Amino acid sequence: MTFRVVISHRAKVDLYNIVSWIKSRSPKGANTWVNALERNLEQLSESPDSNPRAVEADDLEIDLRQRLFKTRRGNTYRLLFIMRDTTVYVLAIRGTGQDLAGPGELELP
Repeated sequence: MTFRVVISHRAKVDLYNIVSWIKSRSPKGANTWVNALERNLEQLSESPDSNPRAVEADDLEIDLRQRLFKTRRGNTYRLLFIMRDTTVYVLAIRGTGQDLAGPGELELP
């Protein structure tokens, strides 16, 4: 079964901020990061339920899951998402060193 992946406004802002930051240091690195993100979104559409619950899931009282992916430099990024029926909603993209998502930070569909 293939799931539809929907990226929230918040996650799009996160995406823009991360890509802008990387691009200011390495345009090629920004392209590489976007390609890695696209691969992970595709994999998310194929098997979202194989990803673990996010650390903040219990505090936020939602079934928040995370998909981790690394860059060649070893920085880890987290896609925070929920599943509803056959749709995966990406709620945020967190970069290395960012705090856990807190109440009110995620837009639930």
